[in-house]
Amino acid sequence: MLLERGENKVNQNIEVINKHLWAVKFSFLPFISEINYVPDDTVPVDEEVGQLLDTGIILLNKEHKLFEVYKDGFCRIMNKSNRQIKNELSNAKRIPNKDKWQILYMEMLKLEQKRRKIERGEL
Repeated sequence: MLLERGENKVNQNIEVINKHLWAVKFSFLPFISEINYVPDDTVPVDEEVGQLLDTGIILLNKEHKLFEVYKDGFCRIMNKSNRQIKNELSNAKRIPNKDKWQILYMEMLKLEQKRRKIERGEL
């Protein structure tokens, strides 16, 4: 487990944005024992956006050029109810010819749905 119950100290290289959203420079991952994730060697470190960990934490890469966009987006999405996320995904499916930002937002909504399923023990 990344943090034991009652423990509030985290590696200084990990930015805990909220309990479900963390950020770290992926180039530091080999040196951070608290995170059990190894990035794909075939993908340049600054191109990997993040990862959904099996603990239900979304880990964002601070070295990705759109890090702040993802951070802000996930913070907003995580405040939505399950119903709101479901409705937004349903509405988005009806939009033909989505632009790259609409596609990105849909994928973020889907990832948050999956994260919540992991948290509830459904996956």
